[in-house]
Amino acid sequence: MNIFDVRTGKVMRDFKGSADDFAVGGAGGVTGVSWPVFKWSGGRDDKYFARMGKNILSVYETETFSLVDKKSLKVENIMDFSWSPNDPIIALFVPEMGGGNQPARVSLIQIPSKEELRQKNLFSVSDCKMYWQSNGDYLAVNVERYTKTKKSTYTGFELFRIKERDIPIEVLELENKNDKIIAFAWEPKGHRFAVIHGDNPKPDVSIYSMRTAQNTGRVSKLTTLKGKQANALFWSPAGRYIVLAGLKGFNGQLEFYNVDELETMATAEHFMATDIEWDPTGRYVATSVTSVHEMENGFNIWSFNGKHLYRILKDHFFQFLWRPRPPSFLSLEKEEEIAKNLKKYSKKYEAEDQDVSLLLSEQEREKRRMLKEEWDKWVNEWKRLHEEESLQRQKLRDGEASDEEEEYEAKDIEVEEVIDVSEEVLHLEYGQE
Repeated sequence: MNIFDVRTGKVMRDFKGSADDFAVGGAGGVTGVSWPVFKWSGGRDDKYFARMGKNILSVYETETFSLVDKKSLKVENIMDFSWSPNDPIIALFVPEMGGGNQPARVSLIQIPSKEELRQKNLFSVSDCKMYWQSNGDYLAVNVERYTKTKKSTYTGFELFRIKERDIPIEVLELENKNDKIIAFAWEPKGHRFAVIHGDNPKPDVSIYSMRTAQNTGRVSKLTTLKGKQANALFWSPAGRYIVLAGLKGFNGQLEFYNVDELETMATAEHFMATDIEWDPTGRYVATSVTSVHEMENGFNIWSFNGKHLYRILKDHFFQFLWRPRPPSFLSLEKEEEIAKNLKKYSKKYEAEDQDVSLLLSEQEREKRRMLKEEWDKWVNEWKRLHEEESLQRQKLRDGEASDEEEEYEAKDIEVEEVIDVSEEVLHLEYGQE
């Protein structure tokens, strides 16, 4: 594997080795290592990337592409790892060892110090999945555990509050621990998350908050939507709104949901839909049917609240992508402050809009006044010419005033005129009168 500087095309580092050097088991979860084994660190600086191997995690810095501290981190039986999206922090998962005598664990490692910030031991683990919130404020670890009989499993969540002191961890269990987790998604830049759980064809959708007015610092459930035809979750990039989607086997069922108001804005269907993409502003949603299917290929565009705007059909349609937007120059704190005081800001801009509107109205009125003046000038000029020529017109009519219509009397006169006369001889048969 080669890593390039895309600006120059220069190979910065290459990696060679046998298949065992890059993956152990290969299927993911506790049965092997999840690809990709190379992952870039979070944040805008791209300072680090890491490579997982047999019992090691190698972290490289991108200035010289050399190992941090010139040595790899030894992690026996490491199965998965994930970078924080915003900070140089790695979450790694190690399954149980020694026949269950050594518990599974999730660890948070700070880079470049390689200091372990937090560790959580887990028992009877069947599988483990890690989900970072987009700002790196929270980490959700979906843990699937064996029951005592080892014949079935149940599910729970370990929720890490990364930015709080000592990184506290909360355990969240669903009301029915035996529910299968179908989908999980954090609200971008927010504190809420949604989970689809239960059994097909109509699982439930639960929405939780990591901080609410009533339970500061504790996770709480906001609502559970029962019996939804959904198997995928798509939050708006701006948060607040979410699309509950039933893709593929559910034939494109869509529900546009307002999480702030906890109400459904619209339900719709895009038959055979395979993919959903929000535009970066959170104003529009694209649903598409790719060439996974031979029919109905193309895409639909919807407003954020579920209004269908238009439909484009394209044969052999493969992928839909929105143009990305540059990052905001405002800090997260400033964006939150603006959102909190939006009414105050809106009054200012509404006043400016009104001033512009009045200015445009005044300009329009001035334009109309000038047009009317031009028209009146044109009419008056023709009236003047009409008056000047009145004597000439009277002379042409033998002194009669042609301009005064009331001085004339109209009469209808009928005139008959013979146009043509012709004669025709008719021959009658004998016996006819």
